[in-house]
Amino acid sequence: MMYGMTSMQFEQFLDQLLNFGKLSALFQVPSFTLGIVAYVLTALALYTLAKRRGIDNAWFSWVPVLKLWIIGSLSDQYRYVVKGQIKSKRKVLVVLSIISMVLTVAIVIVSGMAVAQVAASVFTHVSEDVLLGRIVGLILTVCGLALPLAGVGIAAAVIQYMAVYDIYTSCDPENSVLFLVLSIVFSITQPFFLFFSRNKDKGMPPRKPEPQQPPQTQYTYQADPDQPWEE
Repeated sequence: MMYGMTSMQFEQFLDQLLNFGKLSALFQVPSFTLGIVAYVLTALALYTLAKRRGIDNAWFSWVPVLKLWIIGSLSDQYRYVVKGQIKSKRKVLVVLSIISMVLTVAIVIVSGMAVAQVAASVFTHVSEDVLLGRIVGLILTVCGLALPLAGVGIAAAVIQYMAVYDIYTSCDPENSVLFLVLSIVFSITQPFFLFFSRNKDKGMPPRKPEPQQPPQTQYTYQADPDQPWEE
C-alpha cells in the first residue's frame, strides 16, 4: 500500500502514468520532426546565401550558436553595400548568445544548490522561520538571475529579427515586411521564407562583372605531308 492505496490501485496508477507518457511522446514526435526540418532548412538557406555572397566561414550556418554570426554578417553586408552603414550585428548576436548561456548555467547551478539546501533543511527539522527564509532566498536568487536573462533574450530576439529583416530585404524587398511579420507571429514560417529566398538578390546592387581573362591561343599541330612529324 502507498498513501492508503491498495496494490491494485497502485498498479492502475502506474499503468495510467505509463500510458500518459506514451501519449505525450507520441505528440512530441511531429514537433521533433518539424524542428529538425526547420533547422536543416535554415542552415541550408544561410549556407547558400553566405557562399553566394562571399561570406567567410559559411559552414557556421550549421552550428547552433555560430549561425548567428552568419545571420549578422548577411545583415551587416547588406547595410554596408546598399546603405553605406557599418554595423556589427554579427558580434552583438554572438555575445548576447554567450551571455544568455552563461546566465542559464548560473541559474541551474544556483537553483540546484539552493534546492539542495532547502531539502537538507527539511530533513534536519530546522525551524519554520529558517526554512521560510531559505525558500524566499531561493526565489529571490532565481528571479535575480532570471530578469537579466529575460532582458538579454528580448534584446537578442529584437536584433536577430532586425538582421532577418535585412536578409529578407536583400533577397525580396517587395515581400520583406510580410515575411518579417509572419516570422514573428508564426516562427515556423521563417525557415521556409529563408529557404525559398536563398537564391534571390532583388534587393542587392548588381554585381560587377568579373574581369575576363584574355583567351589563350591554342596551337594545333598539323602534319606536313612532305615532312611528317613521325617518320
